[in-house]
Amino acid sequence: MSHTPVDDHFISNPDLDLLGHRPHKSAILLFQALTATAVFRVWPSLVFIGGWSAAIVIINQQTKADMTVPSTLLTALGVLLGLTLSYRTSSAYGQYAEGRKLWTQIIQANRTWARIVWIHCPDAIRATPPEDPQLRAVEETRAVIEKATLVRMGLAFAVAVKHYLRGEEGILYEDLYDLVKFIPSLHLPSGIPSSEDANIATGKFPGKHHHSSSITVNSGTELRTLSSPLPSDASQSGPNPRIIARPALHPARDPPKFRFSETFPFKFLVTRRQRYKAAGRAAMRERMKTAKSSGGVGQNVPLEITMFMSSWIANLQKRKTIDVPTTNALLAAQLSMAGALSNLERILTTPIPWSYNAHIWEVTWIYCLVLPFQLYGAGFGWITIPAVVITSYIVLGFAEIGSEIENPFGYDKNDLNLDFFTNNIIREELAAITARPFSLPDEWIFVKNNDTLGRVGIGADELAAKGLEEVRSSLAGLSGEKAQNAGLRGRARSPV
Repeated sequence: MSHTPVDDHFISNPDLDLLGHRPHKSAILLFQALTATAVFRVWPSLVFIGGWSAAIVIINQQTKADMTVPSTLLTALGVLLGLTLSYRTSSAYGQYAEGRKLWTQIIQANRTWARIVWIHCPDAIRATPPEDPQLRAVEETRAVIEKATLVRMGLAFAVAVKHYLRGEEGILYEDLYDLVKFIPSLHLPSGIPSSEDANIATGKFPGKHHHSSSITVNSGTELRTLSSPLPSDASQSGPNPRIIARPALHPARDPPKFRFSETFPFKFLVTRRQRYKAAGRAAMRERMKTAKSSGGVGQNVPLEITMFMSSWIANLQKRKTIDVPTTNALLAAQLSMAGALSNLERILTTPIPWSYNAHIWEVTWIYCLVLPFQLYGAGFGWITIPAVVITSYIVLGFAEIGSEIENPFGYDKNDLNLDFFTNNIIREELAAITARPFSLPDEWIFVKNNDTLGRVGIGADELAAKGLEEVRSSLAGLSGEKAQNAGLRGRARSPV
């Protein structure tokens, strides 16, 4: 069996100075790091609070008004706010960590599913292979194709879950379309409610991508027009009538484009005509969202994939080509995938209740707005302004981080890297598993290179020729019990 070369990471010290030879990229990395923090999301609030604090300081210094409050009120309020934010962030991180555990469960289930399908399921479509060699070769070929397809359906499940959690409906994606385009549609309903069906207490769900025959809504604010495939009769014309027109596909990763208008208040500087045009585009997007989806196998694509995986297991039972333990192992792996999907839906559809979240923000803003009165009364003077801004950044940052990591399946900087899970882990591992048939144990155990049984330089094939006593002597030598092996054999252990 051939092995890939060992990566340099495992045989040499890694380069920890990532920017030593790339100083020109330090500014880009710094900007990306800042966009992942809460600064870009709370800075308008910090500007307002800074202005509010400056107004309080100026009024106290330029007038005879004494706009201060005793420290007792904010001390008690600060303790309550700290406990509340601690619960908020811990609850949100609990969902974040559970989402990561469930994706680990999907990865583990895919590994188990691929291993059992590819190794434990025979290359046959009937319990008793035919005697005709030609017919047996045909059936073995079909069985291998069948097994490889079912292994890749585990990958299709993981990719479909990724798009499903991001609200991207249908199958028109570069990393999903070829994996499931041949599966008949079951039109199972989505387990994620729409904004019309959701209660106000359920919070915000990810925006859905709706695909129709000619148009689609992107995850951001940009519209895209997709050319739909030709009708079935038109697709059969041409030099090769078996080639079916391929629809235009979305990229595997399609995050909303970064726009400064979403971070900086440029909308107040645009003209009325530009505002009308933006409002028209928004209205068009809303109309398109009501269009019916015709992008693939229903709305709950991962659930449909598990249905066909179960159907294949039932077919194996009818053929009687696998035994009961193998059947149970396949069902356990498939059940683990379905369970992870249900729990991921639970995380996505169970955010912090709206009333509780709103109360946290109300208490947070009350604390930040009253804070300059206390600090100025404590003698901070002009230092009140930066002190209030820094304290408000800490408090508002925790509240904003809790809201962001509550749904860790999107495209935010702090979300889980679902594309890495599906492409770099599951896809590569499953491709490596199905790349070759696994040889018989005799072909890789009884070889000269297998000298791990206590005799360096003596392979397992040579050791087997010397007899059983020589093998037992070598095994006893591995644990240092060669001299005591005969005496301990059959002796009862002492009760002491």
